Amino acid sequence: MSRKELEESFYDGLLDTKELEKRHPPVLEKAASLDEVEEEQEQEKEAEVAAPVEVTPLPDPLPRPVTERNLFSHPDAHPVMLDLALLRFFQLEWIPWLADTLFFEIEQRFKTSIAEVNKLKIMAAKTLHGVDAAWDHWEIFEKTVISLNGIIPRLDVMQPPDLPQLYAGVDMMNAIRQEDFSPEVSRYCAAVFLHEGVTFATEPLEFCQQYISQPKYRCNHCKNTGSALPPFDGLCDACVQRFRGDKAFSLRPDPTMMARGAGQDLSYFLERDPQPVKKRYEEFKGMSGEQLSAAIQEVAEDIQAAKLTVAVDYTDFRRGQLKDQLTALRGWLEAS
Repeated sequence: MSRKELEESFYDGLLDTKELEKRHPPVLEKAASLDEVEEEQEQEKEAEVAAPVEVTPLPDPLPRPVTERNLFSHPDAHPVMLDLALLRFFQLEWIPWLADTLFFEIEQRFKTSIAEVNKLKIMAAKTLHGVDAAWDHWEIFEKTVISLNGIIPRLDVMQPPDLPQLYAGVDMMNAIRQEDFSPEVSRYCAAVFLHEGVTFATEPLEFCQQYISQPKYRCNHCKNTGSALPPFDGLCDACVQRFRGDKAFSLRPDPTMMARGAGQDLSYFLERDPQPVKKRYEEFKGMSGEQLSAAIQEVAEDIQAAKLTVAVDYTDFRRGQLKDQLTALRGWLEAS
């Protein structure tokens, strides 16, 4: 299914035009003027106040559990559970299959339909098995995380995940396959943290901490400051004349200045110190919900630590989903 068809099916299911017309009738076609429209609206408001309708809220339905019969059609099926089922029944053969072939084989083998969000989860897992792009390129990483979280990806715009989605997405990526994240993806993750206003990254996103903290140097000789992020070579850019003459194109230090020992008297500091947030986060970890509500103060460190706590709790919730589904389907997997 193409992206356009996928988006159309998603929005068709989300918005029922007939129901929208019932809730928002086209009053402009009924009224001859703006005054009549306003008068009609006032009459409707008065009628609602005069005769309020009492609505008895319905009880929330119990969540439908994931079983072997509805695994691929259930929207809450965990991506790792879907991946394990495919590996169990198709081994590694399904990884190079085209999407249409893969979905056809699933429907035939399991006698089931496939939820659109599960198609996205399956394709994300397939990509993780087949190539390293999700660990190397931020665009692929973003859409993979979005898909693993059961969200329809848009290929024409950025869709940065929020912090809980980022944590859960990276955790699911690691469960499917573990690889080192490139500096490009690490910088992207750091940008998500900074967009959320959080300056400390705990596991499994500790790899982007240096890009959040932004280590810098200060030259004790010329007082110049600059970035100490890789590929920093431990030399002051100004003292070794890195940007003068033709060296501006190669970024190489001047050999003469290096022979004199220039640019090596440096001190280092962090633009954003993670320790205050880390300390509060560690204090929040062992607290109950009531204790946490009472402990949080309206200061930057507490707000950041609370956001981290929510993100980690959501990741634990997704892990719990996977554990429950593995427990429920273990006999089915082992017997097949």
